[in-house]
Amino acid sequence: MRSPRLRVVVVSNLWPSERRPAWGSFVANRVDALLRLGHDVTVVAVEDHPSAPLRYASLLAGVARSALSGVRDSADTIVEAHIAYPTGAFAWPLAARLRAPLVLFAHGSDVLRLPDRSRVDRALCRSVFDRAALVVANSRYLVAEVEDRLGVPPERVTLVSPGIRYADFAAARNDSEGAGDRPYAVLFVANLIPRKGLDVLIRAVAELARRGEEVPRLRVVGDGPERAVLELLASELGVALDFVGALPQDAVTREMAAAEVLVVPSREEALGLAPLEAMAAGCVPVVSGIGGLAESVTDGVNGFTCPPEDPAELASALSRARAAVRDPARRAALVAAGDETARQHDVDAAAARTVERYTALLGSGRSGASDRSGQSGHTDGGSVAAC
Repeated sequence: MRSPRLRVVVVSNLWPSERRPAWGSFVANRVDALLRLGHDVTVVAVEDHPSAPLRYASLLAGVARSALSGVRDSADTIVEAHIAYPTGAFAWPLAARLRAPLVLFAHGSDVLRLPDRSRVDRALCRSVFDRAALVVANSRYLVAEVEDRLGVPPERVTLVSPGIRYADFAAARNDSEGAGDRPYAVLFVANLIPRKGLDVLIRAVAELARRGEEVPRLRVVGDGPERAVLELLASELGVALDFVGALPQDAVTREMAAAEVLVVPSREEALGLAPLEAMAAGCVPVVSGIGGLAESVTDGVNGFTCPPEDPAELASALSRARAAVRDPARRAALVAAGDETARQHDVDAAAARTVERYTALLGSGRSGASDRSGQSGHTDGGSVAAC
């Protein structure tokens, strides 16, 4: 039975921009999936200012506009916040104004790090999570952290992946397989910040050289505050790498389909979408065996794992991966297993699972709202508005 048409108000402190085309792309992908499912979506997103206070001021202004005139309350309205904290603090008054359930999407740092910045952050974060009708966590690891760190009862926490554009990556994989050999050996795709661990990968490649093994050239997709430091480190260690910069989603898809191995040497990762996208694109991931990465990647089955922050262990895992992908039978088995994993994170299926929870939530009256009134959604297909 088809779920009723919903109005979903997406409040996000991450959204793609010209300067940062991949920033919050997973939220934009979710919006597209909700629209394909026929729901009405209003996006209240941060503007991309270099200054954090200006970014959050823009988000506050968008929420205020929506509360006053941009969005009218409806019996079938849900307000969802990405990332859960601090965005939930902005979304909660809007949900109260619309008499709609507040759903927090926990993506990682909003649970693992940001609440611990100060006592004020901790108190405000717990207050926001206490007011949520539902918390959506992206991995089993993060579900446990939400319950243990923030005291959210299990009945108010659900596990749903943010989702990947599986069909696009699979199509790029098929095109690449038809073209022959993959021109790039080792790929890194992430923001250039300490917790993503590119410094560990650079040291691992230097370790391969020290061992006398074949040294791959690194292709780095992404940008960030650590770029100059990482370039200097690579130069000092004699590691050749190509900085491509931040790319839009379509270009990232092609990059993954053209690479043999994607390395994700993160120090912290609640889920990690990059290895899932790589598996869909036929690229074999090598990841730190931590958090959600350990849930997605099984060593020797659909990729390779190693301890975090250990260049020597990463070098060994990289050697094993490169040997495997150059054996046609082993590579075929890795790619097939990776494809099966990636399919489970298809963004349309993920959006449909949350809509099922929303329908149950609205039916149960969990938000505490009553006497809702207002307009219902249109009946001629999904629509999107931006505030």
